[in-house]
Amino acid sequence: MQNLHCAFCGKPSLNAFEVVTKKKIFHYDICSECKGITLCKDDFLSKEEQKKRYLHHNNDLSNTGYVSFLGSFLENVFSFLRQKGFLKDETYFVQKHICDYGSGPRPVLVELLHVVSCMQRGGEGQKKAYISQLSSEILCYGELLARTFPLLPDVHCIQGWDPFFNQSEKTEENDLVLCLEVAEHFENPREEFIALADSCKGGGVIALGTLPLPENMTVPEGFKTWWYKDDRTHVAFYTEKAVIACGKAAGLEYLGMASSRIFMFYKPEDA
Repeated sequence: MQNLHCAFCGKPSLNAFEVVTKKKIFHYDICSECKGITLCKDDFLSKEEQKKRYLHHNNDLSNTGYVSFLGSFLENVFSFLRQKGFLKDETYFVQKHICDYGSGPRPVLVELLHVVSCMQRGGEGQKKAYISQLSSEILCYGELLARTFPLLPDVHCIQGWDPFFNQSEKTEENDLVLCLEVAEHFENPREEFIALADSCKGGGVIALGTLPLPENMTVPEGFKTWWYKDDRTHVAFYTEKAVIACGKAAGLEYLGMASSRIFMFYKPEDA
């Protein structure tokens, strides 16, 4: 089914193209305005198929490569917040709430933040018992991050939310919302950016990590060989302009990029 309006900027400026594989023909739309690309809805996996694929992800604290990827994401986010003046006081987050939006079947980002929070507080009582169960690699890395990060809130103020695996913890009182490797799964980006914004309180910040379309990539030729599209659960592919358009539709102010794949937003106090 051909879409009529861009899923990112909302303009009627779509051009259809196809990617042919050995098993299937996939149908995409590219917007001539914001240059974002979406997979057509007829080619989406079912919710059941999506969930099965997420359950096969090898993401936990024992996967040191993945944990390093998460740590790098957090380091870039906190460095950006310092540069923008949010962290003039290193205890800025102590009385605040952090949410990992789209935390998956195993909320590893939440667990890593819990490790750092526990270490920053000396690891007493239950926290000490929790830390004692961790591998030496995670302990060493957690100690490094604990010295680098601002003082984080207590663990009960750091939670995850996921539409498939954990729908019970979502609130509207989060001061920092982390959304890493999730936006590419948004089947209705503008609508889902609004839901993302709703999880953040006024005056809070959203850090969204996704791999943007390469600036010089040709379409469809270059897109056909781009690896990021090959995950069947990836359906939305952004340019910076497309991300900004989605954020604007959700009432967010764009702050800039914390890295080549991290987009930062501020939610106004009166939003």
